[in-house]
Amino acid sequence: MGYAIVGSGKIGQAFAHAFARKNIDVTVASRRPPEALAPQARAIGPAVIAKPLRDAL
Repeated sequence: MGYAIVGSGKIGQAFAHAFARKNIDVTVASRRPPEALAPQARAIGPAVIAKPLRDAL
């Protein structure tokens, strides 16, 4: 099972960190393109992947 987090602010990042610590697959998305979120997602962990907003929904 995986989760999608819409929003890359402090709350979205906190959720992504929590899921990543448990090795749960997480998709992160926001109004920004996934390329802009990719470095942030990689820094959180390998289970976190940035995708377009449409894919996350």
